[in-house]
Amino acid sequence: MKRGFLNKHNAFGKASTQPNSVIKHEGPLFDLSALSKEVGGLQKVMDAFASPKVIETKSLDHPEDAWILTALPSQAKDATLADVPDGWAECFITGRAKRAITSVPGFPEALPLPDPARPKPYEIVKSPGKGTGMFATRNIEWGELIIAERPMLVIPAISQVEAMAAKGFAKNYTLAQLRQAQMKEMESTMEILFNRMEREYQEAYKKLWNCHENDGSGPLFGIARTNGFVIDDYNEPNNPGDRPSYSGIFKDCSRINHSCRPNADRAWDSPTFSLQFRACKPIKKGEEITITYIEGLTEPTSNRQNQLTSYAFTCTCEACSNPEISDPRSKEIKELLVLTAFTFNPMKMAWMNPRTGKELNLGEPAGKGKGKGKKDMIDLDVAATESGHNMIEPALKGLKLMEEEGLHGSSEYEYLLKKVSQGYLSVLEMGFKEKDQELEKWVKKYETYQKYFKSARNAESRREENEKNKSTRNGVDA
Repeated sequence: MKRGFLNKHNAFGKASTQPNSVIKHEGPLFDLSALSKEVGGLQKVMDAFASPKVIETKSLDHPEDAWILTALPSQAKDATLADVPDGWAECFITGRAKRAITSVPGFPEALPLPDPARPKPYEIVKSPGKGTGMFATRNIEWGELIIAERPMLVIPAISQVEAMAAKGFAKNYTLAQLRQAQMKEMESTMEILFNRMEREYQEAYKKLWNCHENDGSGPLFGIARTNGFVIDDYNEPNNPGDRPSYSGIFKDCSRINHSCRPNADRAWDSPTFSLQFRACKPIKKGEEITITYIEGLTEPTSNRQNQLTSYAFTCTCEACSNPEISDPRSKEIKELLVLTAFTFNPMKMAWMNPRTGKELNLGEPAGKGKGKGKKDMIDLDVAATESGHNMIEPALKGLKLMEEEGLHGSSEYEYLLKKVSQGYLSVLEMGFKEKDQELEKWVKKYETYQKYFKSARNAESRREENEKNKSTRNGVDA
């Protein structure tokens, strides 16, 4: 199914086999209104743009903006999956991206494997009403690695395509004409990539679903658009905002179907050049392994279905099949998320005593300043609760509701775990030693979550680490 719109333009200019060639993202301007009236007129546009040429895979000496075809990790020309079981990707990327990928420390690390002492945790079989899917061959524990897989193909995502399109086509192009020109050229590039793929990959690729058969995408490009996962670790500087530049198509991972209540989560890992999936809740033998294709899983059912319109299917997961139960819970979860948005650190804030109306100030450290020991601490806790700033109770309630809704793998679930952990740390600092056991329980759960679901090494993890280090240097709790 579709997970990232992947398009690519003839507007990239000419790709070169000469490492020192200067590649400019400029193309000729055409009068589309006139050419559209000529027989074969639009073909003149396509003929003006050369398809990318194959670049020596081991070379890194390419201009930053040169679009190249290359295998990553680099392989011998006659390599097979029997020789290289971890696999590799045929890529259509810039010289800039190739250097970024290959310069990651440790690249290419070997793929991590599920527990070798146990049977393979999944199989690809028919899924009722969904074509083909991934199913558990045994019980899979929470946090367990299900699969780590390198892509078969890596190509530009739609946002990258659109960012560069205008530089190749300009005068009198309508949006429809531009998209058709893009897709026609991309299909030609896809043919080159496909012919470079290992035979087993070719067979697997042809079996993937295509929900873009009637929009001019072409058979190969349509499959890519349907089955691509965003790879957001190698963004191009001309891409608007933080939108991803590349998308990958996978032999097995691209078989995983959608659910608004998924039981698996995914993350890109740069050193291994792989997409990794872990169970975000226990999965029973025979159960289908699912992920989400959309954002906002706490949105109402109607909103989620609208997001799925372009995927050409109707979700029938438990939440979508029971909106009268799911929607009220989701609404309450969103309200609780708002309540926990204000971080309460009692060591650095003054509150009004709800009984006396006077300011409470515990000073530094807890109970040794202006406050009057535990009685003032209790008053502070009451004040925080009554003001709605005590994040512990709403966070705990939100976690319970999210577990009832099956949202263990959502970013909101991690957020609430973090809030509970922070809240109990603050309470412990205030002197409530009897809450140590409860604190330990939630801190351990949050740390375990981080270990499993934040272990991938990518742009996001580097950004979070930098922010954490910055906060620590500034004396702010991370």
